[in-house]
Amino acid sequence: MQTSRADDASSPSAEDFLRNVLRSRLVLRDELQAALRGVPRELRDDARALADHLMRNGKLTRFQASKLLKGISAGLIFGPFRVLTPLGKGGMGTVFLVRDTRSNQLAALKVLLPKVARAEERTLARFRREMELSRKVAHPHLAWTYEVGEHHGVHYLAMEFIPGRTLSKLVNGEGVLHWKRAARLMAEVAAALAHAHEQGIVHRDLKPSNVMITPNDHAKVLDLGLAMMHGEQVDDAKVVGGQGYIVGSMDYIAPEQTLDAAKVDGRCDLYALGCTTYFALSGRAPFPGGTSKEKIMRHRSATPTPLTELVPDLPAGFVALIEGLMSKDPASRPANAAAAEQELRAWATGEIEPPPDAALGDAFNWEALTDAPSSADFALVTLPEGEVTEQPAPAAWSPWPVIFLAGSVAVLLLGALVVALSMLVGRR
Repeated sequence: MQTSRADDASSPSAEDFLRNVLRSRLVLRDELQAALRGVPRELRDDARALADHLMRNGKLTRFQASKLLKGISAGLIFGPFRVLTPLGKGGMGTVFLVRDTRSNQLAALKVLLPKVARAEERTLARFRREMELSRKVAHPHLAWTYEVGEHHGVHYLAMEFIPGRTLSKLVNGEGVLHWKRAARLMAEVAAALAHAHEQGIVHRDLKPSNVMITPNDHAKVLDLGLAMMHGEQVDDAKVVGGQGYIVGSMDYIAPEQTLDAAKVDGRCDLYALGCTTYFALSGRAPFPGGTSKEKIMRHRSATPTPLTELVPDLPAGFVALIEGLMSKDPASRPANAAAAEQELRAWATGEIEPPPDAALGDAFNWEALTDAPSSADFALVTLPEGEVTEQPAPAAWSPWPVIFLAGSVAVLLLGALVVALSMLVGRR
């Protein structure tokens, strides 16, 4: 396994590094001592060599080691969660891979850092909405949120960790999907949407980067950050959207959502489902290029390049289904997500149904995690405790200042007594 010894910052001393490890509480003293017994004597004074050894032995991830080598020991434990590495960043927060110490399970922890919440009240309001809405859904093809809360002023969602790739990364990395596979995966997405719609939730931001493809080739819908309850009363259009405030991703947004994002129903998600399927088959969004304003106008009135020109071997009926999903008129789309799922599954006939994804346990590829590239994008990412400098321990209480003060008072009183006696003697 490749390990990382390259770092632009100067190395701390081995003693300082080990002190940081203990201070972080990631490794207990006895556990650390046992792990270090295998370090060659000539490397025991090399902080980077010690970090590499702890990574090879699964005691630290590369992200943790890089923080500790930089002197950052706080912020790597967040409540009951041990922070292993960042997974991604977006407009609504940062997602970390963590281990829940209560269950020893891996999880994806989405947090909104306080400085972001302070700088943008709208972002905090949307994050709180996501926390609330995520509690309303539970479906095999929706990323499961099992805990929401606030810790030391930091709002968070603890979600199941899905060790796969988003549909966008899969297509960009391996190429477009065969139409039968695309039909099966998009049927699973439609099933997730149907469940959300049954709870009254409209996603409003379905797109390839919000569809995770699992190791066993199943689809999971992510991110309710822009979702809303169907028919809810909008108090702040800047948060929920409305006339003059468009929310969504311009490459996959439904025409009616560009007119009034607060007056849409589940059919806007069906349009996005059609656009996402178009991408999965062709490798491009329906209206690539141009400004956001130009994309909006195309969604409202333009016709995308026919899929039959981009993928000539597609069945005409399957193309018609996708075109129906992408109809400009919501009434011309399938009646609901459940109907869309049924039609998509019909086109996936003959596609082998993959087995369910196994629960992550000790068999998880820890080496891949510890050797994950340390992206420059995450060089400064840490949880809030990492931004707090350690306070020195209070000094032990000393009695000498009190003794000195008492002595001074006694001297003054004695002096005053002497003066008073002298005056009395003089009068006699």
